[in-house]
Amino acid sequence: PILLLSFVGRSQELMVKELVTSIKTSYQQSAIENFYISNYSNINKSIRVKLNNFSFQGGTTLELCYDGECYSDNNLLIINIPANTVSKDIKIILTGGLSNYKNDIYIEFIDLDVDRIIKKEINIEVSDLKMADVFFSKENFTVSSFYPNPAIKYAIMEYSIDNNEENAKIILQNVLGSIIKEIILDPRENKFNLSTEEFKPGVYFYTLSINDEGLATRKLIVKK
Repeated sequence: PILLLSFVGRSQELMVKELVTSIKTSYQQSAIENFYISNYSNINKSIRVKLNNFSFQGGTTLELCYDGECYSDNNLLIINIPANTVSKDIKIILTGGLSNYKNDIYIEFIDLDVDRIIKKEINIEVSDLKMADVFFSKENFTVSSFYPNPAIKYAIMEYSIDNNEENAKIILQNVLGSIIKEIILDPRENKFNLSTEEFKPGVYFYTLSINDEGLATRKLIVKK
């Protein structure tokens, strides 16, 4: 879905692309969705991106992340977008707590130049369904999330891939977006064991890519 933000009186136009309308996850799992903002105007723009005030139950959390930094304070994330350019990806990270939870929240885009606010509703849901352990699934193609998570010495990913699928891989990145490892998913196998002993403790993100298209991203925590 595309949300068009247009302020005709000042000849300014912004477009928010690939912003989802719902995010789902399960107990102690994280779901990550990406979107970005295009500035089609001829002036530099400063956009505050924030989530409306809310309180979650059971330890569920929601964060906005941009350029290697994650924000839980709704007033901190300001994105500067030069004229006629596109922002880097903005991440929404939903991490499930220890109980079912469902609510509607609003994400706001505030053009600081003209003091205009656009709101977009997003449905969030945390469930106890074990299917949430499935990282990605479609016909003849299923990939599980890494487990255990947090990982200490290793993390395992199980998968089943139709032989017709081409160039399926997992891209592992640190919080700064640097690629740490790329894992080719061989359709002749059904499991991959990722050694984490040499990784520094912290948060990493892994993305499933098929034919160089990122389809889903989740968080892996490494502890020592």
